[in-house]
Amino acid sequence: MIAKSIKGFFNNKLIQSLNYKNRTKIYIYPNLNGFGLGLFIFFCFLIAVFYENNFGLLLSIIIFFVFFISIFISHQNISHINFNEITEYFIEADKKENLNLNITNSSNEKKLNIDIDYNDKIIGNFNFLKKINKLNLPLKFEERGTYSFKNFCLRSIYPFGVIRTKMYFKLNSSIYVYPKSIRPKDDLLNEFNINNPNSANHDFDGIEEFKRGDSFSRIAWKKSTIRDKKYIKKFMDPQKDLKLILDLDQYSKIPFELLLSYATFIIQFYFKKKIELTVKHKDNIFYLKSNKSSLNQILKYFANVQS
Repeated sequence: MIAKSIKGFFNNKLIQSLNYKNRTKIYIYPNLNGFGLGLFIFFCFLIAVFYENNFGLLLSIIIFFVFFISIFISHQNISHINFNEITEYFIEADKKENLNLNITNSSNEKKLNIDIDYNDKIIGNFNFLKKINKLNLPLKFEERGTYSFKNFCLRSIYPFGVIRTKMYFKLNSSIYVYPKSIRPKDDLLNEFNINNPNSANHDFDGIEEFKRGDSFSRIAWKKSTIRDKKYIKKFMDPQKDLKLILDLDQYSKIPFELLLSYATFIIQFYFKKKIELTVKHKDNIFYLKSNKSSLNQILKYFANVQS
């Protein structure tokens, strides 16, 4: 019965955790304290044998057993951890931003006292007590372009501080660093109606009979009094009546990097206002709509385009 239980433990726990086909390798080695403890066990064992001291022999065996068990505990503590990857991340150039990453723990065991390194810098010490854990990764890029993640390293000296375990992760996600957003000069703002993008809402377009659900603030009281019926004022819809086009080729006199920064400000402004915009550059045409994917498509182009 006992032999069967031991066999089951090694088959289900140890061998599965050492299967590296679909996971990152785990590196296990003694740290400085571990080497010191190993030397202590060795000399304690030699002295106990030389002087035939049963207590010293028993002590060295117990410490060695604890040292050996800590290897498996340390391995289990850092195994079954993985990063949930998102295909694309977007960051503004020359601006420090926090990327939200999800770290999953696929086992039912808590993961304790784990340090996470990114680019040889410790982000922090974490206890993974849930199935899905949040990690905020601060990043900053000086220049626009497409970047990839550097290696993540998870390391721990849990439980006794004598064994160090390491596991490396390489995320395949892309980081698109788009140009820094700079507010254009007033003449360019006026050209695209940015100073008052909803000005078309104030362009009178006639009256129509009041219908259920219409706002009372739009009632044309003078007209309603004369005809003894309720009428409301009708205004132009900017999204239907304004055809906004941003053609970057028309601004060749502006330095290209500065022009991209201006254009980034413009498209982000109109996206927040939910106003459609057409962006042109050379033979490329993009349509900014209310969905996030249309904005990301333009930002991705701005991240890599050459003048």
